[in-house]
Amino acid sequence: MAEKEDWVMAESIPVDEADPKALMTKWTNVADDVALIPALNVRMRSEAGMIIIEVSRELFDTFGGY
Repeated sequence: MAEKEDWVMAESIPVDEADPKALMTKWTNVADDVALIPALNVRMRSEAGMIIIEVSRELFDTFGGY
């Protein structure tokens, strides 16, 4: 599993505007599309009224053009 510094915030949405299940499905599909294991490359947390999706550096670099 990725170390703490290997996670990158991919998306941040206010809790009252977010559909957590839809967000996880979206990012799980992104990981699947680039042949990465979603459980090891996508995570969600809630902090200060926000739903935050974090992805592994590997996944971020894939869709970030690196």
